[in-house]
Amino acid sequence: MHYYDTAMNSIPESARFFLAVVIVIFLVVSLVQFLRKNLLWLVIFIILVPAAWPALKQIGLSIWHLFEKIPK
Repeated sequence: MHYYDTAMNSIPESARFFLAVVIVIFLVVSLVQFLRKNLLWLVIFIILVPAAWPALKQIGLSIWHLFEKIPK
């Protein structure tokens, strides 16, 4: 945010609004393109994450037990 504020302060005040609008439009278009290309993967990810939680929990506990056995 600091970099954005610094960059905006170096631009004339009359052009700041238009630059901000261009940045927002770019971000929205990029997000729409990303979702259009990866919608199937996002749906699969949302479906599989809850099913993978017990496995991830067990892996985390196993790693935690390994770290507990390391002498300090």
